[in-house]
Amino acid sequence: MEQSQFKVEFIASTMLTPSVAELSFRRLDKLPFPFIPGQFITFLLPHLSGKIVPRSYSLANSPSQTNRLDIAIAPVQNGFATNILFNLKSGDLLDCVGPKGRLILQPAEKPTHYLLVATGTGVAPYRSMLPTLAERLEEDKKLKVTLLLGVRYAHDLLYVEDFIAFAQKYSNFHFRGYLSRADRETAPYQYVGYVQSAFESLDLNPMTDLVYLCGNPYMIDESIEQLQNIGFSLQSIRREKYISRKV
Repeated sequence: MEQSQFKVEFIASTMLTPSVAELSFRRLDKLPFPFIPGQFITFLLPHLSGKIVPRSYSLANSPSQTNRLDIAIAPVQNGFATNILFNLKSGDLLDCVGPKGRLILQPAEKPTHYLLVATGTGVAPYRSMLPTLAERLEEDKKLKVTLLLGVRYAHDLLYVEDFIAFAQKYSNFHFRGYLSRADRETAPYQYVGYVQSAFESLDLNPMTDLVYLCGNPYMIDESIEQLQNIGFSLQSIRREKYISRKV
C-alpha cells in the first residue's frame, strides 16, 4: 500500500482516560483511506523554526470506517506535538502521510496463539485489529488471542469496554490489564505488576505462537529478552516502539 500525502480535517476529541485523548479526523477530499489494521499515519506539523516535523500515531479505528482516522494520544510535558494536537479546534486542517507500518496480521500466518502486548496508547492498533481478529476466531475455533495492556493505574486503561465486550463474545479472546503503580486489583481482568510479568503464566509455545509488542521501548526491549530466553525467535515477534520527544 503506497503512502500518499493528504489533508485531514479535525472533527472532535474524546477523553479516553483522565489524560489520554482520542482525536478523530477525516480526509478533507472525502476520499476513502484504505489501511491495514496495525498501521499508522504521520502528521507533518509546522514548527516555529520553519521546518516540518513528522509525528506518527497508530490508527485505532477499523478500516471499514472508510473516511475516519482515530488516534489515541497521551500528552508529553512541553511537547511540540502535544501543544498542537491538544489545542485543535473543529475544522482545523493538518497535512498527513501514510499509511505505513508492519505491525499487521499477515494473511498467510496461522499461529495457534496471538499474544498482543501494549503499554498505554500502544494498544490503539490492537483495537483496530478487532474486526480482523473476529474473522479469524470464527474461522479457526482453536485459535487463541491474548491481549495484555500495561498502564499505571486502572483509570489509565484505554478502550477497556471494547476489549471486555469482545472477550464476552469470543471465548478464546482474553484481556488482561496490568497496573504497574497500583497495590491491588479492582476487577477480574486486572493484575498488579508490569505487563511483561505475564509471560510465564501464559503457557506460550515459541514454535506456534506469534507475539506483537507496541508501546514503551523499555517494555519492548525487556519483553524481547524474556521471550528469547524462553525460545522465541525474532521472526515470531512483531514490534512497534513509541518514543516520546519534546521537539
